[in-house]
Amino acid sequence: MRSLATFMSLLTICWGLHEDRLTLANNRFAISLLHNLPTSTETNIFFSPYSISVALGMAFAGARGETREDLFQGFGYPRSDIDDDAVLEAYASHTRRLKSLRSNSTLDAAIGAAIHERISLLSSFEDVLNNSFGADILKVDFINGGQAAVDVINGWVHRKTRGKINLLFGGPLETIIRLVLLNAIYFKGTWDTVFDQRLTTKKPFMNACSTPTEVDTMRGEVYVRHKSFPLLGVDIAEIPYRGMDYSMTILLPTRIDGAEVLKRNITEHLLQDLVKQLVEQQVTVYLPKFKLETEYLLKDHLKKLGINRIFGSGADFSGITHGANLAVSDVVHKTVLEVHEAGTEAAGATGVIIVAESLVESVEFRVDHPFIFFIRNTQTKDILFVGQVNHL
Repeated sequence: MRSLATFMSLLTICWGLHEDRLTLANNRFAISLLHNLPTSTETNIFFSPYSISVALGMAFAGARGETREDLFQGFGYPRSDIDDDAVLEAYASHTRRLKSLRSNSTLDAAIGAAIHERISLLSSFEDVLNNSFGADILKVDFINGGQAAVDVINGWVHRKTRGKINLLFGGPLETIIRLVLLNAIYFKGTWDTVFDQRLTTKKPFMNACSTPTEVDTMRGEVYVRHKSFPLLGVDIAEIPYRGMDYSMTILLPTRIDGAEVLKRNITEHLLQDLVKQLVEQQVTVYLPKFKLETEYLLKDHLKKLGINRIFGSGADFSGITHGANLAVSDVVHKTVLEVHEAGTEAAGATGVIIVAESLVESVEFRVDHPFIFFIRNTQTKDILFVGQVNHL
């Protein structure tokens, strides 16, 4: 009995280590994608790296040969010391952990797979969908179903994001589609210190295009983790949500036009190091109310990160089904965010389309110009959402 207990303890530690390494790899992916997504002085960035990672994690489960290795390298698993065999178990334990965390914030992470009704999945892949990802299986007719197939997928996304994202796909999909791997994430957090609506007033926000906009700006005396880094040209505040399990970490450049330079220089390790140095203190926070809604086709951006083979005619997804040459046609990602006095509400959805080949003295933290932000789980360190606000 003693030997068994020892073995079980070591196994738990091992998988916990893989889970932490998965978080490290996914956070690196988040920063890399932030570097590669297009932006301009009049557009904003907002996406859920967690949602994208999980959806592509399902693709990884069905990939074989060089296609699997491409995903393995593209997500930076080797740099995070994760073995190929450990990736799926790390996803499984990590998904269970996020779902089981007790928190005052709401985090719903739903996973699904819409499959053409005539496709027979390999039992091994179906087991992975069920056991590693806890995926909902949606049987649809991609060939003859037309809009009905789209309605099934959009209905699932609508329910899982609590109505925040109604349409992942706008119209009928191509008839060559055989499988759509889905992830939907919904987050709602109440600030640990709620902003008083009576103190919200119109104040100028200096957009990246140098044109100010009068926006509703919240003000509050808030206990946050905060520090200024003059040599790096950035002021950072981590504003907690009730229960302290989640936070919004805002990176505010010292220069009004410094967001782009900050974005290029930020790395996962630098972010981690800076956050560790933050000190709790009372700060007078000025934060604009804002809403973001974004949509991305990620194929070209993923290719820039080295993920290529899943899209080509030589893609190998023989771990999904027999007798069909499958490849990913694109990765569709939509996100919605609303920040107001009570807190934050955010949602993201990703579809991987697989086809048949063919503060203490009070300090001011005034967010009145372009900035970068992360919504993070402070326990697991997962980056759930990433954004860059250039224009309001």
